[in-house]
Parts: sequence; C-alpha cells; structure tokens
Amino acid sequence: TDMTIFTIDGDDTKDIDDAISISKKGENYILGVHIADVSYYVKEGTALYKEAYSRGTSVYLVDRVVPMLPHKLSNGICSLNPNVDRLAISCIMEITPNGKIVSHDIFESIIRSRIQMTYKKVNKILNDEETPEGYEPFKDDLKLMWELAKILRKEKLARGYLDFDVDEPKILVDENCKPYDVILREHGKGENMIEDFMIAANETVAEHVFYMGLPFVYRVHEVPDNEKVEEFLNSISMLGYHVVGDRNFVYPKSMKKILDQLRDKEGFEILSTLLLRCMKKAVYKPENLGHYGLASKCYTHFTSPIRRYPDLQIHRIIKDNLRGRMNGERMEHYRKILEEVTKHASETERRADEAERETVKLKKVEYMSDRIGNVYTGVISSVTKWGMYVELPNTIEGLIHVANMRDDHYNYDESRYEMVGERTGKVYKLGQEVRVRVADTDRLMRTIDFVIAKERDEENGEDEW
Repeated sequence: TDMTIFTIDGDDTKDIDDAISISKKGENYILGVHIADVSYYVKEGTALYKEAYSRGTSVYLVDRVVPMLPHKLSNGICSLNPNVDRLAISCIMEITPNGKIVSHDIFESIIRSRIQMTYKKVNKILNDEETPEGYEPFKDDLKLMWELAKILRKEKLARGYLDFDVDEPKILVDENCKPYDVILREHGKGENMIEDFMIAANETVAEHVFYMGLPFVYRVHEVPDNEKVEEFLNSISMLGYHVVGDRNFVYPKSMKKILDQLRDKEGFEILSTLLLRCMKKAVYKPENLGHYGLASKCYTHFTSPIRRYPDLQIHRIIKDNLRGRMNGERMEHYRKILEEVTKHASETERRADEAERETVKLKKVEYMSDRIGNVYTGVISSVTKWGMYVELPNTIEGLIHVANMRDDHYNYDESRYEMVGERTGKVYKLGQEVRVRVADTDRLMRTIDFVIAKERDEENGEDEW
C-alpha cells in the first residue's frame, strides 16, 4: 500500500481487475502487475463458484454487461477501485532495456490504487504532452511506463508477434438503446501499453508454473493449417499481390513476414482479415502448446479473474502453491478437473463471443434502418456467387446481391475474387472502392442490402464518414 499503484481503463469500466506500478533498478525496469484476488471471495464448491463456472465469462453486449459475478463483487469489493485497500496477487518483473524478463516474484498482496485513470486522459499525456487535472503526480510514472512498453513491443515484434490491426466497431446508443452512431474503437498508446504489460505478466506466470510442473490452465493458439494459408496466398497472387519468404508457417516469424509485406498494400484491412480467418481459434487447455499469434512458447490468462473463469481457476492454483497446500491430493484433484474446466471455458467463451457479435450486427442494422437511401463509399470485402459484400469505413457491411446488379449479367470468377459483366466487361474485385446506396435492412436476419449508387444518387446522397 506504500507503492504508487494505479489503474487505467475505459471511461465506463466498473469491474477493474488489473493495476500497475513502475520503478527502476539501475538500467532495469521493475514492472508490477497487480490483479484482483477474486478467489478469496469465490470459494471452491460454493453456489457462487458453481454459477461463475456455469457462466464462464462476463458478456459485454452493446448496452450492458452480463457479469460472471454479482455486481457487489465485480464492481465492488473485488474491483481495484481507488483509495481503498484490496486483496490482490502481484507479479513483479525485472526487465532489461532489451525487453528480457530476468527475474520475477509472484505473491499475495494488499494494494491501494492511487487513482482510476482513463485511456483517453492517459493518451493526452503520451500523445499531446497535456496533463489532465489530478494526473500531475503520475506523469513521470506514465512516461517511464510508455518507455518500457515500447521496449516490450519491439521485443515481441522481433520474435514474430502478429499484429493483424483489424478495426473494431463501437456502437453508441441513447438511453433507449437506440444506436445513434457507429465509430471505430480507439486503440491508442495507453491501450497498447496495458496490453503489453498484461501479456508480460501472463507469460511470466505461465512459465513460472510450467517449470514447476504443476497442473495448470494454458491459453493455447496452435499453428495454422499450412494448406489454408497457401490457398490464401495463391488466391491473392491472382489479384496481383505477390509475397516472398519462407512458407513454413510453423514459425510465427514466417507469418509475420507475410503480414508485413501486405501492410503497405492497398486494401490491407481486407487482406489481414482474410489471413486472420486462416488462423486457428485460441482455446484453453491443460497442456502447454504455445500461443502462435503472440509468438509465445508459454501463455495463460492470469489478468482478468473478475470477468473470466479460467483466470479465477489459475489464481486458485497459484494460491494453493504459495500457501504450501499443493500436495499430491490437490495435484490429483486439479489433474482430474482441468480437462473439463478448460473445455467448458472455451465453449462459454465462444458462446459469449457469438452473443456479442450478434448484438453488434443487430445494432448496425438498426442504425442503417434510419438511413435507407443514403449513399456511402465502401470497399468490396468479399465476393461470392450470390453477390459482393461492401464494408464501410466504420465496419458496417452490406450485401450487393447479384440480382440487384442490373446494368449487366455478372459472372463470378472464383479464382480471382471478381464479378465480371458479360456484355460490358466491367469488373468488380476484392478491395475495390465503390459507392453504394442503402436499399433495405432486415432486423430478423441481421442483414443490410446495398446497391451500386447511380449518378443521381451521388447528388442526393449523404456521406457521414
């Protein structure tokens, strides 16, 4: 409680499960990542434990959160709110100027956060040299943290960390849950910094437990299917995108070289999304199989026990070990349950992701329902035999059905991701910019229909981006 510890989150975050601290030891950095100790309150075998296990994760919908734990815990006694003592598990790491973690300590702690910071205000300091009111005492710590974050990011990229840089939407709704805007979610320096610190802590904890040989929950992202990636590369070569390099995608560095070559190409956002679809889904497993996307040999989820069950399970294992309770009986207990725990956690995560995607789709459709007839500029994100999908700059996507392309009869060229007009020879291809008019929406099917805008639509249209 005598350390300068604080939290950085979104403006509307109420369930705060991670706090950070920084200092220096000679040339080395001492980074502290302090995570709420939820396991103290959620005892194994209780009704609270069973319900948390059943839910598996908090679900973040457009206008509300369906929490894994009751609000009195998630927003109250467990949340690392400012100026109150809170139970935590701390991971203190000593990191060299080259980004190597040379020593660490993991222990139970009581912490007191000094201030609840927001990404928006932290980014003002890191980007604009502006210091918001109340942040003055922490300005130097934040600058030191950003210095370390740049080092950690550089080290990650050097080993093959994959940054697909895919845009995420943020739906803004009024008090009646009616969407009034769809914008891109900001991912600035503050967000990147916290992400890098949490990854460092997750790797440190995973390696610590792995080398002790204890039963554990790992976050696993397996090597992609070489055939799928080759198919993607062959397809984009037909479009004129040529990439060179090692085609052995067992190594993340090989994939990173491909991604880096596409980064400066027109339509990178579309290409990176298509490449991302070649990747396998990250899951939880009791075996350490590495994390391909992070180019990490050993990874776990330790940093969000308020909203993710696997993190809560991990804290219980860590505390059993710290308190000397990890005897043969407890080891056998964990070995028996972790196969089912990790399978169930992966399933509940998929369920939550699907619910979140569906509500975003629904709100996008509702938003565009009030804009039928408007004209926008978008990019062709996918071409199929039934038509072309066009994505607008704010990630809203609609279909131009082939039946509504009435200026010609269009044939789908599967090998080149193109629609080709029989009479005119007009070509529509992946990544091409087009002007579209909103023709219709369907809330039940969560679909938006576009048509190619005509010249007279250009005059009457309304482009909001």
